Order: sequence, then structure tokens, then C-alpha cells
Amino acid sequence: MNNRTVAQVLAKAAEFEENDKHEQAYECYKEAYKSNQNDMDVLSQLAICAQNLGKTQDAVEYWNIMLMHTPENPLPYHQLMDIYFHSSKYDYYMTRAKLKTLEGRLDQAIVDYKKAISNTSEEKEIIPARYLLAQTYEIIEKPMQAIDEYLRILDYEHNENAYGALAKIYYTNDKPAAANILQQALKEFPENKEFKNLLSKIYMELGKYEEALNYASDNLSRAKILLLQEKNDEAYDILANLSDKDKSTSQYCAMIAEYYYNSDDFEQALQYIDKFEAKEPKSPLAPQMRALVYEKQNKDYEAHYNWGRYYLLKNANDLALNEFLNAYSADKKQVGVIRELINLYVAMDDKVASVEFSEKLVEIEKDDVPTLKKLVNFYEHEGYEEKAIQYLYALNEINPKDAETLLKLAKHCDKNRQMGEAISYYEQYLKFAPTGEEKEKAQKRYDLLTTGEIAEDEGFLDKLIGFFTKK
Repeated sequence: MNNRTVAQVLAKAAEFEENDKHEQAYECYKEAYKSNQNDMDVLSQLAICAQNLGKTQDAVEYWNIMLMHTPENPLPYHQLMDIYFHSSKYDYYMTRAKLKTLEGRLDQAIVDYKKAISNTSEEKEIIPARYLLAQTYEIIEKPMQAIDEYLRILDYEHNENAYGALAKIYYTNDKPAAANILQQALKEFPENKEFKNLLSKIYMELGKYEEALNYASDNLSRAKILLLQEKNDEAYDILANLSDKDKSTSQYCAMIAEYYYNSDDFEQALQYIDKFEAKEPKSPLAPQMRALVYEKQNKDYEAHYNWGRYYLLKNANDLALNEFLNAYSADKKQVGVIRELINLYVAMDDKVASVEFSEKLVEIEKDDVPTLKKLVNFYEHEGYEEKAIQYLYALNEINPKDAETLLKLAKHCDKNRQMGEAISYYEQYLKFAPTGEEKEKAQKRYDLLTTGEIAEDEGFLDKLIGFFTKK
């Protein structure tokens, strides 16, 4: 740049433009862009200058470069639409469709993709337009229309992406149809591992294990199919000879667990299920495998509890609730399932049921402070004074120095005109409470109670009420 900075070159370009010397300005912008091809501001100025000079092909090239760098920037779309409006209806509608997709106006994008297709007879233009149209149908959850578009692409050519997209849609809606399309795809693309793996998976799910084995492209998949056929020894031979890298995967742990499950070695199966869960803690597979192991062992509580966790991880709360209740019926002393029921009822906004099981929990775990405090708060809110005080006493036994509990006990006794107990609890509260507004209020109340003034006033009030209620 002849030792000139980008800023100096841009300043020179602006000067040329002010004097209507646009060719010279264009050369300056090219010089600046060549120096820094990641500067989108310079690129946009270069593209606009080219456009103004009628250098349409250059402008199109620059705007498309900008789209590659900043695909969510609407400016290149608008500028390209201006260029294409008179020169290419196909490109105009394709660009407008992409802009509308960017803006979330998918129904309008679909209309524009169709207009683009109707404005060309070129196969190389029709295929990408139909592909984007099909993808848009998928996004708006219209799988049948998407299938039609992918099939139309295959009428033009054996398109690898179209085969893959079709197979995935069919897999969700019609597995035998997915298998058929993958068979066709593999005739054209026999080395495509993704096609082979999906076809193997489909045949596994359809129970066609021999066909699944023919298309399995890796040893882990082959071992899985053999285990499904209960060919344990053959599966184990594969698993035992896997690389250390494969043996470190969660999939390996799951398969070894399945091997031991098929062999009725339940302790080993459970150990590998634990290893699998350590690698994938949010997977529903671990509790599902445990449930199956415990069912074989006739352990009703453990089986129902793990089925509950399985459904919980699958976001099927009603089914989870049913399994947890069955687990609770099998063993009412297990705090694990009681806690799951409390949490589930809270998630389902059933306060009464969550409180019911919270009470069952503290009957077993009498020092569960958080649950006791939740019970106090619930019964205070609902106005059940005796129940609230019952759990406050329990909290006080656990920690006689807890300021929050002491203050609540003081206020409840005060409210119920048990003045001696109220004074005692206020006194203890003031001893342990941190400095603050709440402590100042409690101090004032304590002072009033201990002077006897409150007691005298309230004694007079009792007499007055008694006088008016005499028969």
C-alpha cells in the first residue's frame, strides 16, 4: 500500500468520491480490502462502489463473500436483490427466500423458493432450490411435503444429501420405508458409513438382527447386535478385543453390563451400569438397565424406584409418579423414594401431597431441618397453628440456638397469649440473634412483656369480653 495505512487509503477513496472520481475510489477500496480481507466495513464500501460503477459481477462476488462471513447480516441480501431484480428472477427469489428464512418468515420463504424453481429450467439451479425448500418444510414440521421435494431431487440425480435427509424423516415416521431408501442410497454410495449405521440401527429396532449385522460398520455395533440375539460368547469375544479407546466409552460399559445381565451375573451388571451412569449421568438408560436387573432379582422396591427415575429422565412425570408410588408401597421406610415423591409433587404443583410425604419423611429422618422448616412455612401460611408449633418444637430440639426457630416460637406463643413461654423464647432469641431490625422489634416486644403492661391490658380485655358475654 506504498506505506499508507488503511485509514489513509479510505480517506483518499472518500475524497475521490466527493469529486465524482469513482473509478479511482474503487481502486482505493480494492487496495484497502486487499490489505485486510476480514474488514466487512471496507468490503461493503467496495461492493457498493462496484455496484454504483455498474460492475455488477464484481458487486455480486463481494456481497456473496460478505454473506459467507456474516450470514445473518441482511444488507448483502437486500443489495443482491436489487442487482438480481432485473437480471435474474431465479437468483432474486432465491435471495429473497433466504432473507425471509433469516427473518423467520418461513411460509413466505416457501413461496419464494417455489417461484425461484418456476423461473429456471436449469437442473443445477432447481436442485439447490428444492433442497432448501425441503429443509424449510422440515423446520415447519411438514414432513410429507419435505419428502415430496427430496424425491423430486432424486428424479434429477442420485443426491447423497437428499437420500440422507429422506432416510431421517422416514426413520421417525416409517422405519421400513427408511430401510428401503437406505438400500437404494447404498447402491449409489456404497461406502457411506452413516447410511450403513442407520440401516443397521433400523434393522436392530425391527428385530432383523442378521440384516443389522450385515450393515454394522464397527465392532461396538456388532457386539450390540449379538447381545440382542443373546449370542453372549460371540459378543464378549468382540468386546474383549476392543481398543482401550473403545473400552473407555459409555457404550462399552452399557454392553458389558448387558453381557453380564444375559449371563445372570447381576452384581457385575450393576457395577458396569454404575460406570455407564458416571459417564452419562442424565441418560435414562442407566435406571432402565437397573430396573431390568432388579426385576430379574425379584426386588420390587428397587425395580419400581428405578423405573420411576427412568420415566423422570424421560419427562414422563405421570408414569414416574406411578412407579414411585409402587416403590413406596413396596417399602415405606425408604427415604430415597419419599424424597423423589416430594420433589415430583412440588414439580406437579401438588402442595398437599408434597406436604403429606414431607411429614412421612421427618417421621423417619427426624433431624431433617430443611424439610421441617418447609413444613413450618406451609402450616403457617395455611393457618394451622398447632401443626406449625409442633414442627417448631422439633426444630428447637435439634438446634436450641437457631434464632429463626426461637423467634417464630416466641411469636406463636405471644399470639396464643402464652406469655411466660413467649418471654422465655424472646429472651433466648435475643441471646443468639444477629443485630438488625428484626432483633430491635423483638427487643421492644420483650421489654413490653416483661414490664407487665401488656399482661395488665390483656387481663382487663379478658374481663371486658367476659362481662359482655355473660348470660
